[in-house]
Amino acid sequence: TSTFMEALAANGTTNIQTSVTGVTASKRRFIDDRRDQPFDKRLRFSVRQTESAYRYRDIVVRKQDGFTHILLSTKSSENNSLNPEVMKEVQSALNTAAADDSKLVLFSAVGSIFCCGLDFIYFIRRLTDDRKKESTKMAEAIRNFVNTFIQFKKPIIVAVNGPAIGLGASILPLCDVVWANEKAWFQTPYTTFGQSPDGCSSLTFPRIMGLAS
Repeated sequence: TSTFMEALAANGTTNIQTSVTGVTASKRRFIDDRRDQPFDKRLRFSVRQTESAYRYRDIVVRKQDGFTHILLSTKSSENNSLNPEVMKEVQSALNTAAADDSKLVLFSAVGSIFCCGLDFIYFIRRLTDDRKKESTKMAEAIRNFVNTFIQFKKPIIVAVNGPAIGLGASILPLCDVVWANEKAWFQTPYTTFGQSPDGCSSLTFPRIMGLAS
């Protein structure tokens, strides 16, 4: 629909280009250079000002003509990274969209960064007391988040407008269509962080890119 295409255009995906690129040192500095940019703060404020309801803190949900638009706009984490609070809000919005008259979901982000994956700072801070208990809670939160995408029965369209890292990249194959603009790039630094692959990527990535890749 025209409303859907307008929402995509507003998210910077007018020129659609899908690619998976290698990440250079300069690209890795992309996030640091743009952290807390005034432009992003103004844009985030502008998006929220257009909403009549302030139900969510870390996402913005717009009910459009025939579809639901979910935008990452995190306040409890930097660079649209995912902690349990953010994941619960996304799950809540998806569960609502699953039950209403939305034909599909458009998932995108506010600002120049799509999603930086798991919020490791949040998780490390939580491991100061009972490490085993907190680790179990974290694993369960991630599992429930991923399962929500797997079990969602309506189409999920993702508009990637910037870096998609870790879980922010691995959930993409669980969606139905991924549109990326020329500023999008993808990285899964699991070996760097000593982390096992998440978001079913050990299954979906070989199917999409081939076993050798």
